[in-house]
Amino acid sequence: MAISSNIQHKKEVTVYIGTETTMGTATLAAGTWYKMDIIDYSISEISAPLEVAGARSGLYGQGESMAKHRRDQQMYDIELQMYGGAASIDRICGALFEDSNGTNALLGSSPTTTIFKDSAANGVPVTILFENGGSGGNDLWFISCLCTKLSLSYGLGDGGSLKLTAGFTTGYDPVEGTLTPTTSTDTYGKPFNFHDLSTHTLDAADLLLSDVSLDISRSVSRVGYDSATYKPLKYTIGQYEVSGSLSCKRDSNSDTVTRNSSVGVVLALSDGTFKIDAPDVMVSDVSSDTAEDGWKSTFNFKCFFNDATTVNPIVTITTVAE
Repeated sequence: MAISSNIQHKKEVTVYIGTETTMGTATLAAGTWYKMDIIDYSISEISAPLEVAGARSGLYGQGESMAKHRRDQQMYDIELQMYGGAASIDRICGALFEDSNGTNALLGSSPTTTIFKDSAANGVPVTILFENGGSGGNDLWFISCLCTKLSLSYGLGDGGSLKLTAGFTTGYDPVEGTLTPTTSTDTYGKPFNFHDLSTHTLDAADLLLSDVSLDISRSVSRVGYDSATYKPLKYTIGQYEVSGSLSCKRDSNSDTVTRNSSVGVVLALSDGTFKIDAPDVMVSDVSSDTAEDGWKSTFNFKCFFNDATTVNPIVTITTVAE
């Protein structure tokens, strides 16, 4: 076989997220697609875990019959890094906790959909399409991906632009071929900027921030498999974990932030349009940096909902002016 002349470049690939209607079936070309404002991405290759049986007595080599690829355990992870504009944030919030209307509230009762069965109607899983991402110069797509994480971060560096990282996973084998969305919604737009923040309080303390991050994650596991194709029969999901950190000037304001009380305090960040509001935050640890340009404190925190009622929010990520 002659060496292929095909060379792939990351910049030649366009990434789309398609809304599915049936789990296990890719979004059709004429379906609902979003063209994502991508900075970087990573994908998983076909590589099921290889298990090897225990050694035979009296032999020191491993026979071929002792090894088996566990295709019933294969999961494919995809990570997308993009700029944090309104359309991108809304789409990823919709994929992770099913609220994408611009208020993007993760509630104690979220998500609405908790059952994910193969071949059943379901609008939560997505098809992730890498146009020109196939090994032969064609397209590559991953079917019925569930979102596992959303990370937002920005600070004084990189011009202050908000970055969004989204993680997805699927138990279905990737497909190579031709898939061209008929139409799509372009999520390209002005990212929110750290330098525009006008509200920056934790526990009502006004802080001079240098960087902020927020992470929402959950686990996704495959259950069962089709004996012919090894596709999963269903997914199960874990609980949401919401955490974050912020670094600020260490001063008399930062010193008033409540710690060790096991009582939630309010985190409020806003530029007038983009807002992160977490009404029940507990500081998990604090560290200090005695830097030459001034001492800084870093607060790591976790977010909860007030369990007086399950519809109370854990965090809201607002992208529209109110």
